[in-house]
Amino acid sequence: MKVSSAHKSGEPLAAFLRARRDRVRPEHHRLAPGPQRQVPGLRRDEVAFLAGISTDYYVRLEQGRERRPSPAVVKGLSRALLLDAAAERYLRELSDTEAPQAVEGSGMDADRLDAVHQLLGSMTVPALLVNRWLDIVDSNALGDLLHEGLEPRDNYARLVFLAPGAQEFFTDWPELARCVVAALRAQAGSEAGSARLAQLLPELLAHSEVFKAAWGEHHLYEKAIDHKQFQHPRAGSLALDQHVLELPGSEGHRIWAFHPADDATSEALLRLTALRPRRHAG
Repeated sequence: MKVSSAHKSGEPLAAFLRARRDRVRPEHHRLAPGPQRQVPGLRRDEVAFLAGISTDYYVRLEQGRERRPSPAVVKGLSRALLLDAAAERYLRELSDTEAPQAVEGSGMDADRLDAVHQLLGSMTVPALLVNRWLDIVDSNALGDLLHEGLEPRDNYARLVFLAPGAQEFFTDWPELARCVVAALRAQAGSEAGSARLAQLLPELLAHSEVFKAAWGEHHLYEKAIDHKQFQHPRAGSLALDQHVLELPGSEGHRIWAFHPADDATSEALLRLTALRPRRHAG
């Protein structure tokens, strides 16, 4: 998959529209299914009708020949394709080719990274600093211990899909896998042509059929809180509430904090705390 060239050709927008059209059934818009339908979802002319645009214009969008639909067209397409707020925002980002693009690796200078490092170290629950491509930029000692035994740990998508033992470690691995793919697509947003994603995607697509299938579905997922179940090699079963903390002005960096959801997990984390190494400032 040549991510950069595909982005330049308008393919991310076209692929997104095709994938989401396939998921909308005629009955969702009270259209008659009809006996002669050849597609599982809406036809192109139906999307065009529901969005208030011409069929020819919509065809050009799906073929990548038109890449900059107006805000009104984006709103109409969102209505026709039954997009939620996250998906509509993603469509708007894909359509806004003149929006300023973030410089790779920007948004967190050394002073702020150091401040966040100190914050993570002061937290009493496992915590990670993750960027928009799900790279694990930093973590506290409990965050390191939480994913103990799994490698690689430089990127959460690589950890979930490529680490030996991940499917046993993550009790709800199938659901987690789908969420990670959807979160990566949502957070990458208009940066779908970025060098980092171009580096990351080929490896995941080549080594995981589950990732490949889920990436093609164009699901989007933005979370503020989620529930996780881990089977830790030393601590045993862990039930955790994952809180996602936004860091304004950081170009997509977030803190993931994992809070114990029950007393047994609290006790297990205390045992892990006793094992954690001393962190050094700086």
